[in-house]
Amino acid sequence: MRGRWQAMGGLVLLLAGCAGTAGMEGVVALIPTGQWPEDVVFDAETQTIFVADEGSATVTAIDAGSRTVRGTIRLQTRARHLAVAAGRLYAPNEHSQFVGVYDARTLGEIGRLAVGGQPHGLAVDASRGRLLVGNEEDGTATLVDTTTLRPIAVIPVGRGPGGVTADVGSGRGFVVSVKEDRVTAVDLTTGTILGSLPVGAGPTHLRANSRTGLVYVCNTEADSLTVLDGRALAVRATIPVGRYPFPITIEEARGRAFVVNSRDATLSVIAEESLRVMETRPIPRNVSSLAVDPARGVLYLALKSDNRLAILPAPGTRP
Repeated sequence: MRGRWQAMGGLVLLLAGCAGTAGMEGVVALIPTGQWPEDVVFDAETQTIFVADEGSATVTAIDAGSRTVRGTIRLQTRARHLAVAAGRLYAPNEHSQFVGVYDARTLGEIGRLAVGGQPHGLAVDASRGRLLVGNEEDGTATLVDTTTLRPIAVIPVGRGPGGVTADVGSGRGFVVSVKEDRVTAVDLTTGTILGSLPVGAGPTHLRANSRTGLVYVCNTEADSLTVLDGRALAVRATIPVGRYPFPITIEEARGRAFVVNSRDATLSVIAEESLRVMETRPIPRNVSSLAVDPARGVLYLALKSDNRLAILPAPGTRP
């Protein structure tokens, strides 16, 4: 067996090069998390990777420089999504109808935001002091003032609101209606509905590029991405990708989208300039979320069945 061993956080982990480990060839580090890591976000301000551990109802905080676990936040109930901005981490406690607010440096709790039933996806616009939370059970989204920690509006967004994203360049939020194959656009200052756009079958997650206003929607049942112009409220393109595309992340500065084709265990790289697939490469199986660290040129992948975070060089960069 060929491989490279590395001590990390008191553990010795076998990294890339292990024979018979499909998709692990490019992995440069594996870091333990809590049980069933479901979401991962990277905070450039604190240089911290936050992982929502669905099975253990925790959030694991990992130092991006040393690649070691620096702390754990214990939640009241599970969180499947996270958002971070301006030194604050937001974690919905799914069965308790609130979002916990935590200091991204100390990991201490700052407060709790009352929202609707089964809070799910969420996105933050720090410049406007707004947080948008999709309430899966209610068919609504709650718009919250992050300064006062009080709700501003409850917005009907269709059945089964799932993924939520924010275009901070335009002050617009976008919420997927999973059961209606639509995306609703919301004004993040007032909570006013700006419009609704059709997407492909089985939309789950979506991400916005705040530099360009484009919004990428994963259509899991159509094996495609729908690209929306979130500022013109128009459909720009439909991009065929691999099987069951989910999850997705955006590298805004370079105009690239990275989407995991879950049933193929591959990663497709989308060029925003052409809205075409530039490259598809193998990755580890059971990736539940990913985030990009542009300065280091790496992707952070949550491996749900392995209870680990994998670090992989982003396509077009060197490890």
